Amino acid sequence: MNNTGKDIRNSKDLNVVKQIISLQDKKLPELKVLCEKMFDHVPAVSSREYMIAKIAYRIQELAYGGVDEVTKDKIQAAAREIKSPKVVRCKKFTPMTGSKIIKEYKGNIIEVLVVLDGFSYAGEVYKSLSSIATKITGTKWNGLKFFNVGV
Repeated sequence: MNNTGKDIRNSKDLNVVKQIISLQDKKLPELKVLCEKMFDHVPAVSSREYMIAKIAYRIQELAYGGVDEVTKDKIQAAAREIKSPKVVRCKKFTPMTGSKIIKEYKGNIIEVLVVLDGFSYAGEVYKSLSSIATKITGTKWNGLKFFNVGV
């Protein structure tokens, strides 16, 4: 029995079920041809499982009708929200003055002191951890990642 309580053999449901089950026996080229017939194009994704799911949905849609207008409106509203998500600002990494940031790099212990105007390293004050990481490594670095802080 299907979810409405009627025997599936006595309705168009049996035909729909048979069509969907038959998709499992089809090879990828056959599924592509079916997609082209049912959607007027071959989907960009050529995964066999994806095509079977897409065709199965279309078979049911043709047999029972598509999504109602209220649901379509809800989907459109959700899509608009996704296209323009609300911007959430991350907290800026702000360590307390006097804190020490310690890292081992190539066998050396690196100590950085957080000072009022930035970061003190090897007797110099830098505006950012990135500039210190770049000086140490010789290549451009994200200082927070290099020192493994605030990430």
